[in-house]
Amino acid sequence: MSDDGRGRKFGTVAEHYDLYRADTPEEATTLLGTIEGLDVLDVGAGTGKLTRFLLGHGAKVSVVEPDDDMRKILTRRSPEAHVLHGSAEAIPVADASFDAAFSSSAWHWFRQPDATNEMTRILRDNATLYVLWNGFSRDDPWTESLSKLRDRPDDPNARPRGWVATFDDGGDFVDVRHVTLDWTWSRTIDQLVGLFGTYSASIIQSDENKATIARKVREQLVERVGDPHASGEAVVEIAMTLRGTIARRRPR
Repeated sequence: MSDDGRGRKFGTVAEHYDLYRADTPEEATTLLGTIEGLDVLDVGAGTGKLTRFLLGHGAKVSVVEPDDDMRKILTRRSPEAHVLHGSAEAIPVADASFDAAFSSSAWHWFRQPDATNEMTRILRDNATLYVLWNGFSRDDPWTESLSKLRDRPDDPNARPRGWVATFDDGGDFVDVRHVTLDWTWSRTIDQLVGLFGTYSASIIQSDENKATIARKVREQLVERVGDPHASGEAVVEIAMTLRGTIARRRPR
């Protein structure tokens, strides 16, 4: 797979990204446990979707987000977060600085093994790494069909969705477990059409192709509602899954 730069273009839709992408569901506390008072790092934090959740649950949050436009929204909405100017592969902190590190829907954009090595370095002994993705359910045939509208079947640079993180046996991350959390997201047709404009495969399309994607998404959503005259304010219930990998940093 070659790199066509799509992972560095989210800033061009930063405001829409923050408006339309899913927040971390409150039910995620069942996966993350108590984080109050912990020193945590949000890596590839984007506009701060997960950052706001972590702050809301009492964590002391530092963030790394290399895109200037995405980071501007994060700092505007979460001024209490400590911003580090770096990347997942080069984080400007001392060794063993954090009790936990988080990545939400970003791990697949990181260069490996550099990012994993950097997590190993900046985490304290027995600290936790959370690699999460938050998106449409893969177990619902309708959401799977809807998801396919955002990608070209012949796209050589498409990134797989719903990844889990993998670590070397005998390496620095142990007690590895893969987790899933199903939840329901209520959105209007207009909001979901807007969401599709924030996906990497859509961002790189021509205006004509973007319009075609938006039209097809709207048609499928109207069909789902069951009213051919449904307005953009009609609400659709979307089956979602928060999934990912949780691992412990082996003591040095």
